[in-house]
Amino acid sequence: MKELRTLVALTLLGIAACACGAQPEKPAVIIAVGGKASLYYLPLSLAERLGYFTDEGLQVEILDFAGGAKSLQALMGGSADVVSGGFDHVLVMRARGQKLKAFVLQIATPAISLGVAKKHAASFRSAKDLKGMKIGVTAPGSSTHAFVNHLLASVGLSSEDVSIIGVGSGPGAAAAMQAGHLDAIANIEPTITLLENAGTIQVMVETVTAQGARAVFGSPLPAGSLYTREEFVTANPKTVQALTNAMVRALRWLNTASAEDVAKAVPPEYLLGDRGLYLSALRRMRESYSKDGLFPPAGVEAQLRVLIGFEPAVREAKDLNPADSYTNDFVRKALEKYR
Repeated sequence: MKELRTLVALTLLGIAACACGAQPEKPAVIIAVGGKASLYYLPLSLAERLGYFTDEGLQVEILDFAGGAKSLQALMGGSADVVSGGFDHVLVMRARGQKLKAFVLQIATPAISLGVAKKHAASFRSAKDLKGMKIGVTAPGSSTHAFVNHLLASVGLSSEDVSIIGVGSGPGAAAAMQAGHLDAIANIEPTITLLENAGTIQVMVETVTAQGARAVFGSPLPAGSLYTREEFVTANPKTVQALTNAMVRALRWLNTASAEDVAKAVPPEYLLGDRGLYLSALRRMRESYSKDGLFPPAGVEAQLRVLIGFEPAVREAKDLNPADSYTNDFVRKALEKYR
């Protein structure tokens, strides 16, 4: 019976692929993500929950990790085909000689906030006051960690001046902060709103809005994206196109859906037991989502400049061309399909 169900599922996937165009070379795709339930990865969850991957002839399995660095490790170790994660990882890995390429943008601003414990809030004036603090990030090496490194570098501090602790995102991260194990936390939504509403932290720096991103980085930076190895793109262009089609469709749905519609679409556990809090965090995140999935070339170049400020591998790379780190070709085709 199990074999029959599998055969039927694969047959339906094949029919869907034929209906949408060319069948993917690799229908079964494993995507690694660092904190699937967070709002940072909402477009990915929507593409899955609304059946858009299936409509494209794909059978997607999503592996969830504590942070983006862990999902990157899954890709590099061969246990995942694609990562849904921070675009900054693509540039850093290319600087280290690993040819990764991003092919659809989900988040158009970094969407990371820094909150400090209420006991430190009154005396906090700038990132210089992070010195000596225990700072929670989703995982060492993740985009939240890079965000902290940038803040430190901007005031003449280094990673040696603080203690970085990986706490993941969601309830685990909130619990670590509420238990007093951390002095500050760099994280994503809805964790930040949860902690702020509870009176545990005060947000001192935000890059969710374009204005906040400009204040910190000088420009909105492309952040959450789907990326993979260049050879995967070359060997599986129809699969990459199918993934892109699903993601662009999810972005289009998200950009017109109400907050209530989104809350109904995601699994109940994503709401963290507080629907109102989730809706509040979603409204805060709205500006951050990409409208079309396209990478802005100026934003990519700005991301590179930011990384040069604190990432030795990027600073020392001799032939790192930011234009090689992404492609908009698949998104343009998806936009033609869904215009």
